[in-house]
Amino acid sequence: MTIFVLASVMLAYALGSGTGLLIMVRGQSRQWEHDAGLYAQVASTALRGIYTFVSVHIDRDGRVTWIETGRPVGNDQSIVTTGFTPADVLALASAQTGQDVWLVTADEAGGLTSVSDSQGQGAGLRFTFPDSADQTPKRLFTGWIEVGSSTYFAGFMPILSREGRLMGGLVASVGSAEALLAARNQALRTLALLMMVTLAASALVAAIALRRAFRPIPALTGVLTALAGNDTGVRIPFQERTDELGQLATAIETLRCAVVERGRLRRISEHAAVMEHRAHHDSLTGLPNRARFTALLDAAMQRMAAGTAAYNLMLMDLDRFKEVNDTLGHAAGDAVLVEIGLRIAPLLAPDDVVARLGGDEFALLQRVDGSDPVEEAQRVARAIVSAVARPFAYAGTPVSIGVSIGISGIPDDGAERSVVLKRADLALYVAKKEGRGRFALYRPGMTMRIAGDEAAASTCGLPAKNA
Repeated sequence: MTIFVLASVMLAYALGSGTGLLIMVRGQSRQWEHDAGLYAQVASTALRGIYTFVSVHIDRDGRVTWIETGRPVGNDQSIVTTGFTPADVLALASAQTGQDVWLVTADEAGGLTSVSDSQGQGAGLRFTFPDSADQTPKRLFTGWIEVGSSTYFAGFMPILSREGRLMGGLVASVGSAEALLAARNQALRTLALLMMVTLAASALVAAIALRRAFRPIPALTGVLTALAGNDTGVRIPFQERTDELGQLATAIETLRCAVVERGRLRRISEHAAVMEHRAHHDSLTGLPNRARFTALLDAAMQRMAAGTAAYNLMLMDLDRFKEVNDTLGHAAGDAVLVEIGLRIAPLLAPDDVVARLGGDEFALLQRVDGSDPVEEAQRVARAIVSAVARPFAYAGTPVSIGVSIGISGIPDDGAERSVVLKRADLALYVAKKEGRGRFALYRPGMTMRIAGDEAAASTCGLPAKNA
């Protein structure tokens, strides 16, 4: 009975395998024909997208069977008209099919010669159709096409004149004969080998062995899928087994633990990054705060001391900001502060830093890129004064404020943080006294008591109403 059952299984498998081989070969051929026709349609679509003067003939199934045109496609005149070379069009089609595409033209003898391929090469190749009844088909053709000395399974989309004369066509490859047949032969060899291995095994023993060996695989696959979805609470089965599947289950459990730990470390890192950002940035505007700005200023002083950079320090104080809080409320004041940061940011160079020191006080550290620090400081200060002077709108109510700016240079006005801050603050005081809505550059001898003395202070400002 065992021999009879095994013989019956082997015979049935042999018949099924033979039928499967035949079906596979025919199915693969049909797939090549389908792909060739599809790629030819894709190539024709790409051609029509560029050469709008062409038209197509469509059969009852909605397939394009040939392209019709009143003038040559791919010649110098069409390049001038469209701005695209044939290689551009073919590259577009090739990018969609993943295979070679050629544009061919008909000669006086009725033969076809390539104009270009999708890489802008392959010109002058001769195209013949060994499987076609016509030397040069005038309808959509799929099959083996000889391209120079090589053979390809491809689709040919003819291009006809209005009078029906063949002018050329598109050849869209599915693959070379060498590659396609090699893939088919490899598949056949693999299938034959699998059949021999299966026939060599006992049907009953194989059934029992496969049942035991492969029953856990779907469960372990599901566990891995859950882990890929970051579900670390899943239970890993079959860890108690002593065979290879038990070892695999244990390895998956180790992986799960590592994923859990990695997630914990990632959350800690993300929380630390958030806390780090909060510690060094203003919670309202998102700009660096006083502590962060002080650290950046110290770093700039070190670079200055090393002789690698120079800077301008600007202290800014908003004018008439208290009136906004008193009349419209602190929410309006907060909105104005946020908008101040948004208006100043686009005016700065990549290495510049603007910070909110607190209240309505801001600071700017400007890296000097040229040879004239004063000119660079004046340019940015004018832009900031003008930007802030533009009216704001809060809940439909216009809000007008200004900004006063005091400027000191590093190292021209000091090489220590306390010195340049004090002198920038002194220049800010002068700007305030000069009428607000302006900026002032620190000058030696500048004091608060003689803030209005032009001999002691040099100020440059833009009145808010003229900004």
